[in-house]
Amino acid sequence: MSLPAGSPPARASVEIPEDAGAAIRERFAQFGANYRWFLLLTMLMGSMSTLLAATTVNVALPAIIGAFGLGQDQAQWMSTAFLASSTLAMLANAWAMTNFGPRATYVFGMASFILGSLLGAVSNTLELLILSRAMQGVSAGLLQPMSMFLIFKTFPDRQRGTAMGLFSIGVVLAPAFGPALGGIAVDVASWRLVFVATLPLAILALMVSPFLMPSGDRAGARKQPLDWQGLILLAVALVGLLSAFANANRDGWDSDKTLIRIAVSTLAGIVFFFWERRHPFPALNPAIFKYRQFWAFSIVIVATGTAIYGSTYLIPLFVQLVQGYSPTAAGVMMIPAGLAMVVGFPIAGRLTDQIDPRWLLGFGTFSFAASAFLLSGVTALTPYWVLVSWIVLSRVGISFSMSPANTTAVRAVPQHLLASATGGVSFLMQAGGAFGVNLLAVLLQRRMLFHGEHLVSEMNEANSEFLYQHALQAQALETTGMPQLTAFTSAFQNISQQIASEATELAFRDCFYVIMLWFVLVFSAVFLMPRPKLR
Repeated sequence: MSLPAGSPPARASVEIPEDAGAAIRERFAQFGANYRWFLLLTMLMGSMSTLLAATTVNVALPAIIGAFGLGQDQAQWMSTAFLASSTLAMLANAWAMTNFGPRATYVFGMASFILGSLLGAVSNTLELLILSRAMQGVSAGLLQPMSMFLIFKTFPDRQRGTAMGLFSIGVVLAPAFGPALGGIAVDVASWRLVFVATLPLAILALMVSPFLMPSGDRAGARKQPLDWQGLILLAVALVGLLSAFANANRDGWDSDKTLIRIAVSTLAGIVFFFWERRHPFPALNPAIFKYRQFWAFSIVIVATGTAIYGSTYLIPLFVQLVQGYSPTAAGVMMIPAGLAMVVGFPIAGRLTDQIDPRWLLGFGTFSFAASAFLLSGVTALTPYWVLVSWIVLSRVGISFSMSPANTTAVRAVPQHLLASATGGVSFLMQAGGAFGVNLLAVLLQRRMLFHGEHLVSEMNEANSEFLYQHALQAQALETTGMPQLTAFTSAFQNISQQIASEATELAFRDCFYVIMLWFVLVFSAVFLMPRPKLR
C-alpha cells in the first residue's frame, strides 16, 4: 500500500479519531502514535494531584482544629470549600475549553492548584485556609471533565475502554491513598506539609503540559459566551445555603442572619432555574430534568456523593479523636476501601449493560446502609481491622451505586443533551458531597453539645457512681504524690475529659445512624424508579 506523498512513514499508520481537531493532529504528527499515551499520563498526573489534595486534608483536620481552636462547624469549610468551588468550575469547563482550548485551561488549572497549595501551607487564619482550598477545588473542577473529553478525542473507539479504565483506576486510587499520604505528612512534620505533599506531581504535570496539551481549534469556531449570571446565581444559592447551615449553630437556627441567608439562597436558586431555561448556553441545562429516568437516578447520585465525601470526612476524625490513632494509621485505614472500589467499579460497570441496574443500585445502597448501621454502634474499643472491614463494605456499596446510577441517568437524555447530562451528573455528585460534609459536620457539633450537656447534668451529688469514680480518681492521683487538694480538683478534670470523650463518641454514632437512615430511604425508593430504557 503506497503512502501519500510527503507523509512520514512512521506517522502514516497512526489511527486518529475522525472528530479530532487540527491541534490534536499536529501533536500526533509531532509525537507519533504514542502521543495519546503521553497525553493520558499527563492528564492522570494532574487529576491525581488534585484528587489527592481533596482527601489528604481530612486526616489533618484534628491538628488544624487544635492549631486554630476551631469547632467542627468551622473546620468542615476546608472540605466544603473544595467541593463547592470544584462544582462551579465543572460547569465553566465547557466554556473554558471552547474559548481558550485544553492547553490554556489545563495550565491555568494546574497553576491555580499550585498557588492554592502554597497559600494553604503558609496560612495563619481560617479564611486563608478556606481560600486555598477553594483554589484547589477550581483546579479539580476544570481538570476532571477535560480528561474524559481528550480521551474521546485522541483514542479510537476500540481503545477508549482501556484508556478510561486506566484513567479511572488512577482517579480511584488517589482518594484511597490520599489520607495515608496526609497522615504521614502530619506525623513527619506538621499539617502544613499536607498542602504541599502533592506539589511535585502537580509541578511535573505543569512542566510537560505546554508540550503535550493541544491548543484550541479556533479557526471558524463560534465563541461560546459564559453564563456568568447563572454561575453567580448558583454560587449564591450553593454557598449561601452551606453558610446558613454551618453558622446556624452559632447564630441560632431561628436567628435573623440564618433566615436571611436561607431566603436569599432560595430566591437565587429560583431565579437561577428560570434564567437557565432562557439562556442559549446554560451552565446547567434544566431540560435534562424533564426525563423521569434522569432525575429519579439522580437521587442515588446525590446520595453517593454524600456517602463518599461524608464518610471520608467522618472516619479519619473518629479514629483520631475517639480511638486515639495517629494520622498515619487513620489514613492507612482507607487504603483497603479504595482497593475495593478499584475491583468493584469494573464489575458494576459491566453488569450495568447486562441486567436491570435497579438490582445493582439496590445491592449497593443496602450494602452502604448495612455499613453505616455497623458504624452507628462503633466504640472507642472497636478493633482496627473490624472498622476497616466495615469501611470496605461501604465502598463495595458505593461501587455498585455510582457507576449504574451515572450511566443509567445519562442514558435517559437524547443525544443533543448528552454534554449537559454528563455535566449535570458531575454537578449532582459534587453538590451532594458538599452538602453531606456540611450537614454532617453541623450535626456532629450539635450532638456533641447535646450529649455533653446530658452527661454533665447527671454528674451531681445525688449520683453515687459519680462520687465513687471521683474518689477512685482522687485516690489514684494521691498515690502518685500529688497533694490532696490538687488531686481532688484534678479528679474532676479527668472525669470531664472522659465525659467529653464519651459525648464525642456518641455524636459520631448519631451521624453514622443518620447516614444509615438516609440510605434506607434511598433503598426503599430504588424499586419505585422507572424501568431504565437504553438509548
